[in-house]
Amino acid sequence: MYESSFTPLREFVFLEKSESTNNDIKLKIRQSAEPVFAVISAKEQSGGRGRLGRSFFSPSGGLYFSISFPLSGEEKNIPFFTLLAGLSVSLAIEQLTGVRTLIKWPNDIYYNDKKLGGILCELVSGKTLTAAAGIGINLSLEKEDIPEELTSVMTSFCAEGLSPPKTDELIRKITDILDTFIYEQKQLFSVSPEIIGAIRSRSYSIGKKVKYETEDGVISGTVTNINTNGAAEITLPDGTKREIFCGEII
Repeated sequence: MYESSFTPLREFVFLEKSESTNNDIKLKIRQSAEPVFAVISAKEQSGGRGRLGRSFFSPSGGLYFSISFPLSGEEKNIPFFTLLAGLSVSLAIEQLTGVRTLIKWPNDIYYNDKKLGGILCELVSGKTLTAAAGIGINLSLEKEDIPEELTSVMTSFCAEGLSPPKTDELIRKITDILDTFIYEQKQLFSVSPEIIGAIRSRSYSIGKKVKYETEDGVISGTVTNINTNGAAEITLPDGTKREIFCGEII
């Protein structure tokens, strides 16, 4: 049903406050007897989550929302979903404001060498297997409202002296772009050269020297590519290349 249209009819839910919009949308998916096409947003979150179980600072002054994408179960490259979400956020911001942001592999939106937003993607079992993207973007947060311990790594539109986009317009633009990627272009079945090229051109990570913790210890090298399977390619000092599919590069 949902593969026949690349612009599914979506339910939009707007909340004053949520513990976590990802938790809200996962509960909705699990309780529904039908595939869920929904967007749930909140003005602030009391228990926002990031990757690796970390908390995500999400006070009033940001945009926090989650989108659900029912899948067919035959997608060949589901790990690429996070990068598609990041590209959608970056493209939507640029189309609405003219501000070009970068994507720090695998799930952060960067501007001026600081984190402007973050993305948490999860798979949920419901009536159908569903991908959920939780997106947080710092909009009107002022410099003085950013905790001192985060000032060197976190920023917002207002902290950078930029005019933030309207929240409802940004939600709908990101949703429309991701719907097109998933349902019209079917990028989770086969990533197009144009899309992987766009992700590489907006990569904050490519060319950076990084460290990555493995079960065998910490490896150091340079990010030299983002591959079509969603992995970051790290080239070690001896020329060996390693693909990294999860975790965090520092």
